[in-house]
Order: sequence, then structure tokens, then C-alpha cells
Amino acid sequence: MKPNHGGAGILGAGPSASRFRLNPNAPTFDPKINRAPEEDRCCFLTFFNGYPIEELSIIEFFNRKFGPNCVERVYIHRPAGEPPQFGKVVFRSVLMPATVLQGKDLKKYLVNAHPMWCKRYDREKAQQSRQ
Repeated sequence: MKPNHGGAGILGAGPSASRFRLNPNAPTFDPKINRAPEEDRCCFLTFFNGYPIEELSIIEFFNRKFGPNCVERVYIHRPAGEPPQFGKVVFRSVLMPATVLQGKDLKKYLVNAHPMWCKRYDREKAQQSRQ
């Protein structure tokens, strides 16, 4: 016995198609233009004191672990005269921070044998630290 889906499929010409009212005049969706804000696609990174990790190493680590080209860019805060202790990774997809954190608030990774902690980027905290 075959299931009855009411016609040619969900988006077909059957009765279920009448539930979807798409605007024929709507602009085409382009994921390169219509993206989630950067703050929703990134993680805050911290490094063990004295063991900074270079941008390229971080990009290569995430691309190797979670798929090629998953990283858009990496920012490392470089204070004058001190080693970097934190940074931010911006992913191409809004789903990546949750994937990287694996349901945790804080996730530790080893990048070239150096510890790196990741957590969700907090927009409000970042704005407070700039003031």
C-alpha cells in the first residue's frame, strides 16, 4: 500500500501545494548576500598564556576537522609587546558554532599541540569591552 500524499508531492500540483504561497516577485535568495550576521557565525577563541596559535593554523585545523572552506576568516587580538591570548573565528555557516561546540558552552581543542578553547561569541560582552 502506497502512502497518499495528495497529488504530485509537497510542492507539486496536489492539494498540499495550495498551502504554500510563494511570492513570484520576491528577490532571489543568494546565500552570499543574504547571510546571517557575522556575530551569529563565529566563536570566541582563547589560548593558553604563552602558546598563541597563528591564524593559518586555526583555519587549517577547522577546515580539516569540519570540512573544507568552513572558515571565512580568523581575527587574533595582538596587543603591543604581549603574546596573543584570544581571537575570533568567523564561519561561513550559522550552523558551525553549534557544530564546533558540540552542545557545550566551552570546548577545548588541540591545534598543533597547543590548547585552544572555543565558546559562543557574546555580542553584548564584546560591545562592553570596547567601551
